[in-house]
Amino acid sequence: MKIILSRKGFDSRYGGVPSPILPDGRMLSLPIPSKSEVGGLDRIHMPGIDVPQLAADLRGPSKEVIAGVHLDPDLVRRPSDRPQGWRPALGQVNVANTHLKRQSVGVGSVFLFFGWFREVEQRGGCWRYIPKSKGI
Repeated sequence: MKIILSRKGFDSRYGGVPSPILPDGRMLSLPIPSKSEVGGLDRIHMPGIDVPQLAADLRGPSKEVIAGVHLDPDLVRRPSDRPQGWRPALGQVNVANTHLKRQSVGVGSVFLFFGWFREVEQRGGCWRYIPKSKGI
């Protein structure tokens, strides 16, 4: 059995800011922006949260609008967007797939996902990072 550590979601390069830890303690891993993907943050399902607005507030007005995102792994897509018989999957392609094969990653291997997060709050109808909170 192999254990693979796999970074997911926004970081300082992709997205530019930490993913949010919501006031109720839920963690929302915002998927990395991708110009080659069709569909954006509106595909992310988080009850009670307008995910595109949350990301826009946290990223600030100077950042470009996120048009497409890479859902990998696809864990929080809106249930209505899932085709009949949908099952969660992790898919690697090209260099990443070749690397995993060379390392004998296969059936029985375990992927542990991690990311960069920071606590947020809503003030005046806008989301912001809690002042003095640290990224984790």
